[in-house]
Amino acid sequence: MDAEFVIGIDLGTTNSVLSHARLDADEPRVELLPVPQLVDAATVESRDELPSFLYLADSHQMGGGALDLPWNSGADFAVGHFARRQAAEAPHRTVAAAKSWLCHHGVDRRQPILPWGAPDEVRKVSPVTAARRYLEHLAAVWRLARPEAPVERQIVVLTVPASFDASARELSREAAVAAGWPEDLILLEEPQAAVYSWLAEAGEAWRKRLSLGDTLLVCDVGGGTTDLTLVEVSEEGGELSLRRKAVGDHLLVGGDNMDLALAHFVAGRFAEKGVTLDPWQSVALWHSCRDAKEALLADTGPETHAVTVLGRGSRVIGGTVSVEIAREEVSRFLVEGFFPQCKATDQPARNSQSGFRELGLPFEADAAITRHLAAFLQSHGSEGRPARPSHVLFNGGVFKAELLRAR
Repeated sequence: MDAEFVIGIDLGTTNSVLSHARLDADEPRVELLPVPQLVDAATVESRDELPSFLYLADSHQMGGGALDLPWNSGADFAVGHFARRQAAEAPHRTVAAAKSWLCHHGVDRRQPILPWGAPDEVRKVSPVTAARRYLEHLAAVWRLARPEAPVERQIVVLTVPASFDASARELSREAAVAAGWPEDLILLEEPQAAVYSWLAEAGEAWRKRLSLGDTLLVCDVGGGTTDLTLVEVSEEGGELSLRRKAVGDHLLVGGDNMDLALAHFVAGRFAEKGVTLDPWQSVALWHSCRDAKEALLADTGPETHAVTVLGRGSRVIGGTVSVEIAREEVSRFLVEGFFPQCKATDQPARNSQSGFRELGLPFEADAAITRHLAAFLQSHGSEGRPARPSHVLFNGGVFKAELLRAR
């Protein structure tokens, strides 16, 4: 039986998405498939995105159908929006950034090590298992929505960072196949997917927008990684064509680093109020700062946002403690910290350790994405001059904020 659909899976560090297009349509149109998921205990709603968080429930939450889904009952875990909410309340039971762990060579990625640093009484899962849980959920959503089109008979494309090495790609494939996706699924590099998306949107007009010899810089900054790619406009058979010219190193710097940096900043505000956060409150603060950043940097975001963490003692009124942070100060802090102005000859710092290694991931020592970009362009220039792209294509959740795109 021939495939009826091509299915696209964006397995992101922070959010995952499922899309599809009919192959028999005269003009195939890519559509998002809404993802039913837990948004609260015993409450299932559909969302366009599945937050890439895994919550490992304790025994008192496993009964009464609190974690049941339309296709599964009696589960002892949850993924998606509810899991993301639990990250701020029970960080020791919540797995985040599993995608970043898939490319961490300093650990055995098939061993149960997450949540990193969780107490012994909390059961743990491997990075591969965490990724599999998200992919299982998406496979179940497809089967529920399209029972007449078995997933194993469709063309399935899973995106991966261009800088993922062979082992990280194989682990991604392993997780997908274990989740029920077909073994012949296609791995597509994320910057390449971004170019395809732009080409589909532009149609044949792209040949008028680009000229022979132009260079396109794909700047992909997601939740966990930064991917830099140069694509060259060349000629083939008398027609313009696109050819990948260079791919940057795997850079473990992205939205997660911004959230962590903001958490360190806000922790200082708590300290000014005489509140010292313990390690698990600090992890909860990281998750709370992610929500604050997304709210404040939205194009129609509020001027201020409260960052709240659960209290750990009887002296905390109402069991929580919070501080207010302003849109203007967060914008300035993140722009200057991650996108500072720099010279074309600048290089990122290499001789200092990141202040964010308490979460177990080997984040970049220098969080300034602009300096990494300068180094990338230098390494792929000619005659002693850096490469000078003629066009820039932004990709990744970080660039949803107009402030960061403009910088």
